[in-house]
Amino acid sequence: MISQKPISVVVPTHNRPDKLRRLLSSLQQFDGGILETVIVVDDSASPLDLESEFPRLALQHIVSHRRIFISRAKNIGWRAASTDYIYFIDDDNVISEGTLALVFEELSSLPKVGAVMPAVLYWKSKSLVWVYATPFLNRRRVLNLVGRNLPRDSSLEGRLLKTDALPNASLVRRRALEEVGGFDERLVVNSSLDFAQRLKAKGWGVFAFTGAFTFHDVDIPGKVGWWAGHGTVDPERVRYELRDWFVITKRLHPREALFRLRYFLASLRFVLPNLLAYVLRGKKKRALLMSLVRGYAEGLILSKQV
Repeated sequence: MISQKPISVVVPTHNRPDKLRRLLSSLQQFDGGILETVIVVDDSASPLDLESEFPRLALQHIVSHRRIFISRAKNIGWRAASTDYIYFIDDDNVISEGTLALVFEELSSLPKVGAVMPAVLYWKSKSLVWVYATPFLNRRRVLNLVGRNLPRDSSLEGRLLKTDALPNASLVRRRALEEVGGFDERLVVNSSLDFAQRLKAKGWGVFAFTGAFTFHDVDIPGKVGWWAGHGTVDPERVRYELRDWFVITKRLHPREALFRLRYFLASLRFVLPNLLAYVLRGKKKRALLMSLVRGYAEGLILSKQV
């Protein structure tokens, strides 16, 4: 009987072939001897021929001919896997030696923990932190992006830190996934915070391990519009990111007075800088503006139904 390796990797991807190639190359190089399969869930306009391009990876390429977005792609991916642990990673990331093995060592040794994320550094500047962990800062349940855009801090590394969201990458125990039913597909793009909260509500621990790293393949701070790189090239995503933000915020603050007015105003703190980036860098400005308007309208309506 052939023994099964403990980890499957699930990669949702859409129209980012160069970034996807970098990620798959890193997985092929640094599988740690514990990687059973890589499942790429792909709704790109022109999917790559991944099996022939990465023959040394045990790769399943699931192609959708319509846009399904991130949360549904993750659910399709983990349900196609047969391992006890699933490593979710966005296509704009790269792993290094030890990434999988170190996170697996932490999670597998802690039976009451459902998910562990690695720390995230910038791929283009590996001495710069994208985020170490994302715990709530206070009772207002505002996220604290630990170390964001600061140089690496040795006092924060090699530790298990509390986190309330799982951005970019995380290793998740299959039993925990099954217990909560996976990711909420009503949150089309941004479901990692909600997923972490539902795990905790079922009694599972959720942590960041800052002794392992993934590397975010995005612009580093300083380049014009660096903060809105995803939206400038993907107008459809803008709609759902904004809509998801309103729904998640309402779930976190269900009894907030004047919610829609308060959080419409609060959203301007990130929407206005993003809008500036769309104007400066976006090639489909009209589509971006229309997507933003739809996101606002749908977010305000859906938040009333939460």
